[in-house]
Amino acid sequence: MNRGVHGALGPLVAAALAAVAVLVAVLVLGRPATEGPRPAERPLGAVLSDDDRTELAAPTVGRGRDDPVVDPGVPPTDPDAVARAYLVAAHGAVGEDAGRTHRRATGYAEPASVPAQVGVVVLDAPPPGAVRTAAVTSLELVAADRRDVRRGYRATVSTTTGPPGAPEAALHRGEIASYLVLARQPDGRWLVSAETPATPATPGLPVGED
Repeated sequence: MNRGVHGALGPLVAAALAAVAVLVAVLVLGRPATEGPRPAERPLGAVLSDDDRTELAAPTVGRGRDDPVVDPGVPPTDPDAVARAYLVAAHGAVGEDAGRTHRRATGYAEPASVPAQVGVVVLDAPPPGAVRTAAVTSLELVAADRRDVRRGYRATVSTTTGPPGAPEAALHRGEIASYLVLARQPDGRWLVSAETPATPATPGLPVGED
């Protein structure tokens, strides 16, 4: 992985998180969360410069190469089902995910979106020999546009981390809260266009960079 890819990944993720926050606010409130023009020196995609990242000691993250995993039993025209399938795939993790993104959920993501192109940033990968599994415990539709081509959800995901077959006492459990935006495609499929953390929950698998 070259330095160019490493340097570009952080701004992409940061820009995506900012875009999701604005989009959710527009869907919920009917107006942008902030007003005023974007400063010319900070175009979209350049929220954090290389100097910014160095000063903040942001971790270098490589782009994963995982093949997307799509469950054939998930109806692509059902946005709730797609959202749940994405969350389960996105928030599972293995030790090999340390220091890079994973792209196992990209089969449920809109082409050219950050979830499809970048994947999920894994900042707290499980230790060697352990795996993290995810289950959606709540999924709430919080907003939709008038044409119903964009939907915003708030989700809660529980995670379980530990060696396969380990006893209950050896497992670590966590909870993640996030906002998800889905977009209806011309062929009727629903795909995830963005995800960003909601209010902090117990430690789990972050999406993006804190």
